[in-house]
Amino acid sequence: MAKDMRIFQHPILEFKRGRKVKIIFEGREIEAYEGETIAMALWAASIKVFSYSKVFHRPRGLFCGIGKCSVCLMIVNGIPNVRTCITPVEDDMVIQRQKGEGKLPLKELGEYRVRFAKEIVDVDIAIIGSGPAGLSAALEVAKLGASVAIIDQNPKLGGQLIKQTHKFFGSAETFAGVRGFKIAKILLSELKDYDNVMFYPQTIALGRFRERYLALVKTETMFKHRLIVMKPKAIIVATGAIERPLMFENNDLPGVMMAGAAQTIMNVYGIKPTERVLIVGAGNVGLILAY
Repeated sequence: MAKDMRIFQHPILEFKRGRKVKIIFEGREIEAYEGETIAMALWAASIKVFSYSKVFHRPRGLFCGIGKCSVCLMIVNGIPNVRTCITPVEDDMVIQRQKGEGKLPLKELGEYRVRFAKEIVDVDIAIIGSGPAGLSAALEVAKLGASVAIIDQNPKLGGQLIKQTHKFFGSAETFAGVRGFKIAKILLSELKDYDNVMFYPQTIALGRFRERYLALVKTETMFKHRLIVMKPKAIIVATGAIERPLMFENNDLPGVMMAGAAQTIMNVYGIKPTERVLIVGAGNVGLILAY
């Protein structure tokens, strides 16, 4: 039996896991917890190969951890191209690696019972991204009395803040001396005090259309999605950025990942990336990651 890579004792963080669920990966039962994503549950079970490159069939594992790359795409309950790093586990999910192109079987989509219930939402400000910029902007808007919707494709709001365990520097106004994940809790707690703030986690902003319509798809379960047509008076884009990967031979192999992915595994989901680590880069991010 593979070693469970989950962290149950941490000097700073406390991981509150949901109830245990069972997922099935290529015929093998895997124990997971509600609140974990598929990729994190597999990584905790020491499954490091998520996909293979299409041309040379090279193995690939977790890389960005935030739904921006394609190495974690898998077939889940018969549906291909699922971003497993941002898709929460559900009991009895059946998961397998993709082979071939991973094309959608359009003739069979009816069998998946994917339902779209259209919902129209009027709001003053729509903010895409729930990181420090998005949450701060939402707080300022809410204070002025405007209605605001915070949209993020990830299941947990807070962006980079929720994975930061170090104490921030600067001034008291910018949370000097406060750990990043606590800053996220503070901002979210303040926002929840306002009745004019709406939260949309696990929601993808598909595009902005004429008459300022914003099309969103909110994922509720693997088979249930909501199509939301939002009509904001203004849109704030606070989507942040993806890290720039280093170019070197074999940089695509499982075990090579971005610093943010390592922080997501450790500090958001409470899982050890591995037993031995080599960090390339000794700037602030490298030092924080080593810490």
